[in-house]
Amino acid sequence: MEKGKPGRKRKLATLTEDEYKQISAWSGDGLNESQIATLLNVNISTITREKKRNEQFAHAIKKGKYKAVQLVANKVFQNAMDGKETSAIFFLKNRDPDNWADRQEVNYNLDLKNVLTSARERIIDHAPAQALPERTQAPTVSASAKGEGEGANE
Repeated sequence: MEKGKPGRKRKLATLTEDEYKQISAWSGDGLNESQIATLLNVNISTITREKKRNEQFAHAIKKGKYKAVQLVANKVFQNAMDGKETSAIFFLKNRDPDNWADRQEVNYNLDLKNVLTSARERIIDHAPAQALPERTQAPTVSASAKGEGEGANE
């Protein structure tokens, strides 16, 4: 580590070409920015700040990520072409989601104001229903309960 102000870590602006290549390799190997910060012995906020300040640093991280994505995408594509069904499905769902998505999205547009107004008009337009006539009382004991009529136990 370089000598500097007490409590400060080395500045990332002084990185060598080999260090930029190493950062790109770490990023390509799947390390996140927090892990790269640990390997560089800096805080994650330093990584974030340096990406904004130093285009070469930001490019090294992006280049590693893109290279890894490219390698995996190529492998998935090759597996799909070799007839491996899971890779083929994955490839199609990601490259042509309009035709190969698992779920279909349906958008509904419902105007509740018109629905409620229409319902209110139907209620007002119809006259109140007539009361139903009272039912005559049924006999308290049915014929089958007395054992009379057809089908009674013999």
